[in-house]
Amino acid sequence: MLKFLPSLRASAPLARPFRRPASLRLLAPYRRCSDHHSYEMAAVSSLELNPPPEFFQSRIDLFDKYKAEYDEMVKAKPRQEITITLKDGKQKSGTSWETTPMQVALEISKSLAERLVIAKVDGVLWDLNRPLEMSVNLELLDFEHPEGKQVFWHSSAHVLGEAAEKHYGCHLCFGPPTEDGFFYDMATYDKKVLPTDYSNLETLSKAVIKEKQKFVRLELPKEVLLEMFKYNKYKQHFIETKVPDGTTSTVYRCGPMIDLCIGPHVPHTGRIKSFMVTK
Repeated sequence: MLKFLPSLRASAPLARPFRRPASLRLLAPYRRCSDHHSYEMAAVSSLELNPPPEFFQSRIDLFDKYKAEYDEMVKAKPRQEITITLKDGKQKSGTSWETTPMQVALEISKSLAERLVIAKVDGVLWDLNRPLEMSVNLELLDFEHPEGKQVFWHSSAHVLGEAAEKHYGCHLCFGPPTEDGFFYDMATYDKKVLPTDYSNLETLSKAVIKEKQKFVRLELPKEVLLEMFKYNKYKQHFIETKVPDGTTSTVYRCGPMIDLCIGPHVPHTGRIKSFMVTK
């Protein structure tokens, strides 16, 4: 039963998540040292399964195929001038299928864009780099907003999921945000999750964060979702029970990790400045 799967809990505890902690400054001199960088990369690689799980590549192949089709569809959409109305009533002009909430934020100020977590379009949470499709009402949310916190922690859970897949070759189940962090249920089968693994998972997670992997959204038909996650009985269960026949749902990709997820997410993993596995 799903409720008996092992869970990893973690937190990204900074009150202002995009401000780099002072302790991280100690890393700066080493980034200019190629020998240290090579050692660091080797240390991370030693924590990953080699070869990686076979489902990594099969997921990526399907994702790339349908993402290319989606990009062509967007390219063919007619461009029209749209009006973007901000929460304070001010209006901005944009172009349908091109202008993104992030671009609107950058027009206002770079500092605003840097502290944002997510957007809200006509009351619906919306990725900052997802193009607007028509004239909309737009809100820009940072970590201080309750929904901003939830999105930030949800994205952090995906980072933990990627680290766990790389380390255990596990099958992910459910990875939601909580009131003060996030967790991920997973099936590790013949491998046990031990407290001594926590530092390894943190190391892998921090490497994912350092890579600034983009979160990429893709909508897929139910039959393609079933094919993409055919290796994972938990995802199959969610797809069969939650996605009606003849409809679609979404996946999000960051690096090699692709997960069934309605999103939305922060723009990239580099927005997460602090990470700890707690139990």
